[in-house]
Amino acid sequence: MTETKKPGYREQGKARAGNVKNNFAINPEQMEFERRKLLEQMSSKMSPNKKQLNTMAAVAATKEPEYFDEEGNKKEPTMRILSLGAGVQSSCLALMAQEGLTKHKPDYMIFADTGWEPKFVYEHVEYLRKAITICPLITVERGNLREDLIKAANPEPGSREEEKSFAGRVPNPPLFAARKGGRVGMLYRQCTHDYKVIPIQKKIRELLGVKPRHRVKKGTVVEQWIGISTDEAMRMKNARLPWLTSRWPLIEMKMSRMDCLQWYRDIKKHPMPGKSSCIGCPYHHNDQWKNMQKNYPEDFADAVEVDNKIRNGLKNSEAKLYLHKSAKPLGDIDFLEPK
Repeated sequence: MTETKKPGYREQGKARAGNVKNNFAINPEQMEFERRKLLEQMSSKMSPNKKQLNTMAAVAATKEPEYFDEEGNKKEPTMRILSLGAGVQSSCLALMAQEGLTKHKPDYMIFADTGWEPKFVYEHVEYLRKAITICPLITVERGNLREDLIKAANPEPGSREEEKSFAGRVPNPPLFAARKGGRVGMLYRQCTHDYKVIPIQKKIRELLGVKPRHRVKKGTVVEQWIGISTDEAMRMKNARLPWLTSRWPLIEMKMSRMDCLQWYRDIKKHPMPGKSSCIGCPYHHNDQWKNMQKNYPEDFADAVEVDNKIRNGLKNSEAKLYLHKSAKPLGDIDFLEPK
């Protein structure tokens, strides 16, 4: 009897790539309807793969949300919030609202500061603070991810923190963990939820006048705008709170990231922002590290320092932690050297 070989991680990843994840914003029946509709409309020369077809179906199925009271009459949401990451898409959405190019206007824009954003992100947030006049732009924060990460990787000997696991000390980024023998894995990502999602939700409750540990009033509907474009449609997720509804205006307007970049070029009024992510985000690809090393040496030096200080963060494990996928010290890699 021939034993079936279990597929490796790469093969498993490819198999999952076209699947729809749990809590996806579009229900399975609507997705299936849109997929069939798209395939009927396409010519025989077009043959999208499953991932591409799912993305196209998700874009086609995304509509403006509607709200109804207990009697079935349409109503407006209690509040509209724009989650501002200060990157290309969310900034484009914010500025389009400012220019009157969106159907509605947000009541507030909220930027969640992790404390470890690149210098150009903070500069762009300050620009937006002056450019946006239709509503307040609020900054919220949970703490400083950089400092929290270093402290978690180097707890004081004999302290309670030392007894906890690394994930118990800090909502960790998806750091690379390398074992002896060359095996490299990735930690579960928790940082976005704890340093961005939760602080924004807390601020929304505060703006609604809800006290801590009190329930949001029945019938309250907060519409949260998220700057996801059509090329990222499979990232759409339903909000987990009953009073919070996610909305993706860029997808409703059928705008991709390239469309957002073109909008900046066409309007010739606002500076084009860079990609918004933490300085030491392990999801950086080599081009981003190269850009940082070349154009933002202070940020790169900061990432190198943190990378060196997290190496032995895992408790009771020989695995070492790294910011780069190669599982090499960031300071030892010359991204400017031609490959």
